[in-house]
Amino acid sequence: MSEPTGRQERPSVRQAARRAALDAQAKLRASRQERDKRLAVSATEVLIALGERDAAVTEYEIRAGAALRQLLDDEDLTPAEVTQWCGPSLTVREIARLRRLGDEPPRSRRNSERAQQRASRAPMGGSTTERTETLPNDRPPQTSAG
Repeated sequence: MSEPTGRQERPSVRQAARRAALDAQAKLRASRQERDKRLAVSATEVLIALGERDAAVTEYEIRAGAALRQLLDDEDLTPAEVTQWCGPSLTVREIARLRRLGDEPPRSRRNSERAQQRASRAPMGGSTTERTETLPNDRPPQTSAG
């Protein structure tokens, strides 16, 4: 039997080294793919949550705009009077923006139905016209006798 020469050993060493490198690279690729999947799921959750938040904000701003229209149009209040009733955080500019939102028709019937369902489940889902409490400016002005 003849002993293996250096030339015969080299191909098997090279093959083993290539195989080891390919195995390491495959593990690295698999690890990266798993991480990419986790990142994609998390990024999708972020975008879904932000989209739901934006939809909810829009829905409530439309409700606020409709209520502002009632104050401005039906009750003939000025924007300054609305600010007195609602507080200084509601600026004239914000009143105008919300009022425009309240004038917009719903984007689609499906969105409108969803908004109504959410509103009916909301803790403050009652109508703004059902309020029975009196506020300081509800009382008629007192005249001085004299």
